[in-house]
Amino acid sequence: FDAAEMWEARHTPEDKPFNLEHNQNDIIGHITGCVAANENFEPISDSASSTSLPDPFHIITTAVLYKIWEDPDRQARMDRLIAEIAHGRWFVSMEALFHGFDYSIKTAKGHRLVSRNEKTAFLTKHLRAYGGDGIYEDAQIGRVLRKIVFSGKGLVKKPANPDSVILESANASGYELP
Repeated sequence: FDAAEMWEARHTPEDKPFNLEHNQNDIIGHITGCVAANENFEPISDSASSTSLPDPFHIITTAVLYKIWEDPDRQARMDRLIAEIAHGRWFVSMEALFHGFDYSIKTAKGHRLVSRNEKTAFLTKHLRAYGGDGIYEDAQIGRVLRKIVFSGKGLVKKPANPDSVILESANASGYELP
């Protein structure tokens, strides 16, 4: 994610669904709030400019899980999920919609961004997201998403981002959004 793009999208997760393993048909809760924070999890002022952001910064979301279910099987599953969350067995993963992307190219010499246009669009077939191997001419290639809207959050076993951890569980006193 590009820092400026994330900054613009920082408020978009609020009031979005929380699902299990990115299954949009398996909603288990919803996101109740969000705040941008530095690496020590201290809130960043909303008046900060995108050029003054710390590197890295995070978008912290708060959420509720639907703890009471009429269906006994779903209730047993939720009880198990809550217990497993408390034991650190689950992570979170944001879901994002986007309008366009550019390319991130990483070589031994460094990292650069390449705008996606008619001349560079052939690089798309090399992206892992589109069936490629993520390599082009001995360089790693990835997407830099543009015009992001965070559309939900998944409770997952394997997050794409290792920093996507659950900071506190429902039974902990905790982090409050400003």
